[in-house]
Amino acid sequence: MLISHKHKFITIDIPKTGTRTLRETLQPLGIIDVIGQPEWKNFYQHGSINDCELGFKARGWDFENYFKFSVVRNPWKRYVSFFKWMKNNETRRVFSMEDIIKTRPSQDFYLLKNKNLVVDIVGQLENIETSFTSFCNKVGIKTIPELKHSNKSSYKKPHTEYYTQELIDMVAEKEKWVIDKFNYDYK
Repeated sequence: MLISHKHKFITIDIPKTGTRTLRETLQPLGIIDVIGQPEWKNFYQHGSINDCELGFKARGWDFENYFKFSVVRNPWKRYVSFFKWMKNNETRRVFSMEDIIKTRPSQDFYLLKNKNLVVDIVGQLENIETSFTSFCNKVGIKTIPELKHSNKSSYKKPHTEYYTQELIDMVAEKEKWVIDKFNYDYK
């Protein structure tokens, strides 16, 4: 989560949707006042819109007056990205794709309040440049910086090779909102 009081925006940073790219692109501009960290109660790096609103209310800030931006991703590719990240960064436990699908929040968890979308622009990782440009224009960032893709996923095999039919169906059920809203499909 990034918050700029000068430009009155909030980014809701869903894990594995290009959040490091946003952070590393916007932070050097000197316009970010809050970078999601555990010590900022309610403003976690990957906090939800609900967490953010609670944090704003607790500080007396006007949540409604801030522009809200987020990015989503093809959910089947997102879970493979989680799997690969955890495989490379977690040494104490062996994770399966099923574990990851079951334990990671769906993308709508971060964006919806009472089943309603609260974010002004939801971009897609698959065309993040266009979404980011729209976001910058809306919040008054005059010189649009080039996105710094520092943590881009790379696959030795297609994401489809990580799935059984049961896992495909699990993702389809869990991520129904983002699949329907953005026309994602498994392939």
